[in-house]
Amino acid sequence: MTPQQKSAAHLPLLYNPFLNCIFNNPYYNKAPFKQTIEELARNHNDFTILVPPAHVLHHCYDPATELSSHKVLLRELCYNNEEFIRSHIIRTGTSYSSTITPISKVQSVIYNTMSGKQVLFKNGMVFMGKGFKRSLKLNVLSFQYFSSFCDYFPKGSKFMILYVEDCLIGSFDPHQHLSRIPQDDETSSQRSVSQQEVQDSITFEKLLRSFPLLSKAVSERFYRLFHHNNHQFRVLRINTRKKLEHIRIEFHSMLDEAYKIIQDSIKVENPDSEQTYNIINHILSIYPGLDLNRLVHDYVELNLYDKLWAQLLFQYNYPNDDKQSYDPEAVKFLTAETYNRLSCLALNQLDIPIFKPWQINTLQEKVALAIEEFSKLADSSIVNSTAKTKIIINTVNILSDLKSGSDFVMDADVLIGLLIMVIVHSKIDNLEAHLYYIKNFSAIDYSGDGHFNYIMSNLDAVLFHLSSSLSDELSDLIVHSQQNFEFWSAIQQGDVDAAKTMLDEVHENYVGKEIPSSHYLKSKNINGESCIMFAIKAKNFSIYDMLINEHPNWFSIDELLFDKNIITNQNLVMVALADECPEIATDLVNVILSSATKEEQVAYFNSVDNAGRSVGHYLFHNYKLMGILGDIIDWELKDLNSHTPLFSICRCYDHPNYPTLISEAFACVYQKYGGENINFDKHIDKSGNTLLHIILKNIPESQLLSRKENLISVNQQSSKYMTPLTLYVKYYRLENLKDLLQDNRLDFLLEDSKNCYNVFDYFGFSSMKSTIPNETFKKIESLIFGFYIDNFLPKVDCKKLFSLNAKYDQNKRDWFIFFRDSDGISNHKSLEMLKQIIYFIKLDNPCTYLPDKDVVWLNYGLGSTTPYFHKYRINRLIDTLNLFFTGLLYRNGNCYFERFLETGRDRERSTLDFIQEASLRQEKKRANLGVVKLKSSQIDEIEFFLTFAISDLYKYKDALHKFGKLSAIADMKQTDIRTVYLSALKKLVDREGNYTDELKSKVPVEAEIQDSCWGGFHSYVFWLQISLDELLKSVNKILEEIRTWKELYSSIRELNSELHQIEEKSPSNNNGGSLSRRSTFSIEPIPELDFEDDTTSAFFNFSNIIESKKARYKKLLMTKSEKVKQIMKLNVDIKWEHEVVASEISSFLKFRCDFLRFGVKTYVNSETKRIRNNSIELRKLLRDVKNNGKSYRK
Repeated sequence: MTPQQKSAAHLPLLYNPFLNCIFNNPYYNKAPFKQTIEELARNHNDFTILVPPAHVLHHCYDPATELSSHKVLLRELCYNNEEFIRSHIIRTGTSYSSTITPISKVQSVIYNTMSGKQVLFKNGMVFMGKGFKRSLKLNVLSFQYFSSFCDYFPKGSKFMILYVEDCLIGSFDPHQHLSRIPQDDETSSQRSVSQQEVQDSITFEKLLRSFPLLSKAVSERFYRLFHHNNHQFRVLRINTRKKLEHIRIEFHSMLDEAYKIIQDSIKVENPDSEQTYNIINHILSIYPGLDLNRLVHDYVELNLYDKLWAQLLFQYNYPNDDKQSYDPEAVKFLTAETYNRLSCLALNQLDIPIFKPWQINTLQEKVALAIEEFSKLADSSIVNSTAKTKIIINTVNILSDLKSGSDFVMDADVLIGLLIMVIVHSKIDNLEAHLYYIKNFSAIDYSGDGHFNYIMSNLDAVLFHLSSSLSDELSDLIVHSQQNFEFWSAIQQGDVDAAKTMLDEVHENYVGKEIPSSHYLKSKNINGESCIMFAIKAKNFSIYDMLINEHPNWFSIDELLFDKNIITNQNLVMVALADECPEIATDLVNVILSSATKEEQVAYFNSVDNAGRSVGHYLFHNYKLMGILGDIIDWELKDLNSHTPLFSICRCYDHPNYPTLISEAFACVYQKYGGENINFDKHIDKSGNTLLHIILKNIPESQLLSRKENLISVNQQSSKYMTPLTLYVKYYRLENLKDLLQDNRLDFLLEDSKNCYNVFDYFGFSSMKSTIPNETFKKIESLIFGFYIDNFLPKVDCKKLFSLNAKYDQNKRDWFIFFRDSDGISNHKSLEMLKQIIYFIKLDNPCTYLPDKDVVWLNYGLGSTTPYFHKYRINRLIDTLNLFFTGLLYRNGNCYFERFLETGRDRERSTLDFIQEASLRQEKKRANLGVVKLKSSQIDEIEFFLTFAISDLYKYKDALHKFGKLSAIADMKQTDIRTVYLSALKKLVDREGNYTDELKSKVPVEAEIQDSCWGGFHSYVFWLQISLDELLKSVNKILEEIRTWKELYSSIRELNSELHQIEEKSPSNNNGGSLSRRSTFSIEPIPELDFEDDTTSAFFNFSNIIESKKARYKKLLMTKSEKVKQIMKLNVDIKWEHEVVASEISSFLKFRCDFLRFGVKTYVNSETKRIRNNSIELRKLLRDVKNNGKSYRK
């Protein structure tokens, strides 16, 4: 085993077997991993890993072995099956196919896996395609970067991983499989109901369309039967006076003719009879129990209804002068005038022996529902007897249906009284015609149906009561209706004098007596509204006061408690609050509190209307009542919009006393529940908005954040993926933003789980709006950027630069990164431009520990096709850029930051121009050193310093390498630990059967708990590593140059020695032709003795050279000249680079301390914040478990 394998083998195992086999595998260079690992290592940005949950891999089996005696766990496939591994790694560098729907903007992308299979991503789902044995659809739970810590992947590489809900090949759990018991009885029942529904939907017209041969056999004769030229049945087409019996006989004659058409089609005389007979038998076999006669009847009725109904209306609306003698059945009693005279008739005036208020309410509700159903008779779509009959039956069933536990009996008298109310108030015109049609034109013979006959007899009795035959009874009803009308009108019109006159009369007539239940004072309209309700709606306290306070004995407390609008289910206090009658509302509350028991008070004030709202939901109309009703109101009661009373109060944005409203409401809640018993999760609406989301201002008055007992999440996302922070920025809630930024639980840079938007993205969206409140916007801008500078950047004395967010430009097909400095100057650059700027910065600063440009772009491929998480990758690139800027701050980053804030003036210049300018600047710096002369001793000193420094740096590198690995794996292990912990907690909750599904759902799953803070700290460690690598690269470069210098120096010494020997042997030339190194190099001669001083100039001290060795001499001299030039250049390079590197080493020693200290500070802040938030979540779970246990024991 190689050292690398040993180091990898000793790292802790990851809880997820799939991740462990890829990133923590000591046998990575062996089958079945070798090829996969090599491909990932070559270009990790081109791949995305789909990771199944750990609990699935540990506990579920390969579905291919489901029927086998030897079942294979999925985790074993992770280590033994190459196909399994490669099927979960997709190539996202290039897509097979990509489409986008213009309207919904839903993007679908097809990718290939490493094994050549295909998967489709669409709308947050992944679908198995070509190559997979099973067609599965899996949810994408989350996505994130995985920091590699092994040696066989590039240092600092991060892999994109997607958590999916299951393996791509599927899985099965034998324990769950055994627990699934098929519900045969239920399935059979559902199938029976389904067949009955299909059979009921069949019509004769559908059969004719579905079976052309049947249509061919009968359609022509039916056409002739219904044709307007058919004189045999012309009676139905002529609007003349005739008896109803004649119409009925004519219809049945046509019906008999229709039956005859069917019978004739199967007679032997008909050549197609056998074929038609077989078709009919086939239809009956498909739909067993089908009544063909009923279908034919309905078909005839469908074709004749308009004519039949027109005939009936003509007869019933004919003047009643002689109808009693001509045709008594055609008399019309219920005219528009009769309906109008009875329009204010009340239920209590029909001699119904029911007096308890709650029973009356029940009957009122039944009547209202029955009227709604009965009114359908007037609908033009009701065109047959079946539909009419169904309406009649449903109406009576509504009236007759008694709830379990009901304490009164529905006898015939009560039913007739209720039917009178239904008929009078539904005001169906030509009701007699409808009833005649039902009795005489029905497809079903109801003569033996007792229930139906009972219904019709009751309807006949009602018509009898409302006819002129009983003039006294009808007159009484009309009188009651008129009295109600006059009394209610006086109240509704605010006529206090008229109302007082009528009430004084009542007082005089019933002094010391009980007012009869049938009196108009006790009457209620069809909506169940009493005279008290009318007074409240009229906002007339005087009339209300006369009814309630001047005559307190007229209405019992039960009558007040059950006085409500049965349509809206709003009681008296609700209406008083909703209609903003504070005086009446206060008096009503005092009357109820003084007269009702505690149980009655709780039941009354927490009863709900049709919108699910109680009195508490309306208290914002009169917040002064909160102090009185605070202990009675159920503040956690939700309406149909999932708004609690407290939530509704927080949404009263237009309330003139909003601060007081908030203060009073929360004070009541804290007083009633106290401690940690307040469950703020119960105050979340359907859209996932918490109280923090919805509150407009005055957070300090609410104590939501300041009260230590409040278990509230300040980072909770709504269903629109907005946190309170992003919502405050989007809707300019400046006051709330100030308060929230002071909370130490706030995750300022939290990204939403769908679009990866953070607070800067929402600020960017707001800045693009055309109408922005200028001053407020500027203050918000100052707040959020000031907060970022104070909390996410080191406190150094120089300008600070940071990147905010990114936007994709469709036209330029590139992302643009937005920047801002601490002075408020902002700019944006494309990714291509950024790449050049970072490259130029490094080019301008060689031999420094600034990371290379490739490191910044290590985990971001510019050409990668990753539509589902491209924003996530851009955000991580922004994190890297901010880390880069943070590193520059410790180098006085002002000179570097200017490039990022430059406008477009440099865009016309080419990359080559920048490179040439950088080279010229470097040459100029070297030229400023002048002639550099380095002695061997100086070189030795430089070498000694660098050797000592590099030794120390390598030791630090080894420690940093280990630290980097530990911080990387700690990122995953911390998440693993919490995953296992919460998994155990979930099992504990599941094992106790008394816990609700809502409570079980609060335990997170693996993909929801990637909240380790070690990943952020690892980035700082990695940045130190790459900075140190750059510094070591520069030191090694100088040491290599020193080695080259020494080699050149040794070569020159040898050349100098040989030249010296030649000069000594050369005779003197009297005519001035002696060889001289002075004339060759044009430098000052250096004495021979100084040669041993090891200076470069000593090489140019030449003596006389003999003429015969001149050629040899020149050759050596040229060689030496080249080497001297090289060593002179090295002198400049070594001196300049040594000065730079020495400065960089000194700077790095300070940088590594400050930078790592800031990294530790950032980690500690993040970790303490995480611990605070996790502590709140666990305390909430513990509270819910305790409360759930208490409820179960009760």
